[in-house]
Amino acid sequence: MSQYVVQKEVRIKAEPKRVWQALTDPEQTKEYFFHCRVQSGWKEGDAISFKGRMFYIIPIEMQGKIVAIEPGRLLKYTLHNKGGSQSTVTDCLNYEDGETILSISDDVGNGDGAAKRFARSERGWDKVLNGLKRYVEAH
Repeated sequence: MSQYVVQKEVRIKAEPKRVWQALTDPEQTKEYFFHCRVQSGWKEGDAISFKGRMFYIIPIEMQGKIVAIEPGRLLKYTLHNKGGSQSTVTDCLNYEDGETILSISDDVGNGDGAAKRFARSERGWDKVLNGLKRYVEAH
């Protein structure tokens, strides 16, 4: 197990079905996930990709595979990192007191560049989760 695991959580005033929709719809992910559209068939073993342009100019393309999926509750997927390593992201949704609690775990792996990936991931998930919360609660 990696020592570089980002753990984040956000409470969103919406039902899990609505949050799930925002996590899996490419037109919605581009609104809060660094202008990236997510693409997948949304079944275990399917490919998943995030493609877009950060700050509208820096091309981003992340690819991986769905490891586990329970619509409205759990999404776990891998993403390939530069240098041949792999990150494993787990999104868990729970509903409590009228809010969806979205917990994110991002195991960025070990080895060369792990500390840098960890720091970048920490900052990135803060932006993504804050943007997701604002987007879902406004729509």
